[in-house]
Amino acid sequence: MTPRPYRLGRRQAAVDRTRARILKAARALLVARGNTDFSIEAVAQRARVTRPTVYQQFGSRPKLLEALFDDLARQGGMWDLADAFRQPDPEEALARFIATFGRFWTAHRPIHRRLSALGVLDTGLDRALSARQEWRRQGLRRIVGRIREAQDETIDLLFALTSFQTFDMLAGPKRTPAHVAPIVLRAARTILELPV
Repeated sequence: MTPRPYRLGRRQAAVDRTRARILKAARALLVARGNTDFSIEAVAQRARVTRPTVYQQFGSRPKLLEALFDDLARQGGMWDLADAFRQPDPEEALARFIATFGRFWTAHRPIHRRLSALGVLDTGLDRALSARQEWRRQGLRRIVGRIREAQDETIDLLFALTSFQTFDMLAGPKRTPAHVAPIVLRAARTILELPV
């Protein structure tokens, strides 16, 4: 047996560690006070790697952002959305959908705040965030369509209601967005004219 497969395994482990270090640096950069620069250069410096290493791992700034969003989603428990969509009762699906977002917004609250603020200044980041948020809108359309006709105005209201900004504002300094999820669910049920 040749040692090559073993070396490839060690090499892949090193690549995975570098990738994780870059993503950790990207998260840290987002919550660093006074920093408004979210560039490949800034992430590379924070991760103590070269710019070409970041490009080799991710290919481009938008792909780095996509990987960061995927990592945040994984750590924030977004896999639970699949369970929400599998619920036979659409009202239970809505409750799990909202609870999942409450946990997700809680898991990385400072990063979500920072991403929202930086999105105002950075059109590329804003486009990436908006594309991700549209997935939430489509999920709402799918669940609401099982309860009643999914009118655009209703979906728009529920989309605003389930946004990070709404959860964050309702949570304030004393609660987490996860603690706000029942309030958001009651409001969503009212919008859908369901018993509260």
